Amino acid sequence: MLGYCGVNCAECPAYQGTVSSKIELLEKAAQAFSNGADSAKEWVCLGCTPADQGFLAKPCAACKMRTCAIAKGVQNCAACADYESCQKIQTILEPWGLAQRMTWLRERFKALQTGGG
Repeated sequence: MLGYCGVNCAECPAYQGTVSSKIELLEKAAQAFSNGADSAKEWVCLGCTPADQGFLAKPCAACKMRTCAIAKGVQNCAACADYESCQKIQTILEPWGLAQRMTWLRERFKALQTGGG
């Protein structure tokens, strides 16, 4: 399961902790992603897709990329017409290790749009 930005939610300790009911994984997510500023219960998350997901980590609920993708009606940022010029997504590709995955998704999306599926 991929988030709008290409993060593999299934690899996230918040998602893993939620589906396995392991508080220690939620605590790990809170420490890793918010330096412990958020409590473990604020990291209960089933991934940021679909748009109406009810169990969403507090920071993921506030994600500007998620909000933008939902507003534009795209399933993933790679499917957005503004992908190449979008500063929201471009600033996280390398630091989060998402560049290869999102480049591949973008290429696939373009191929499907031109019938090269």
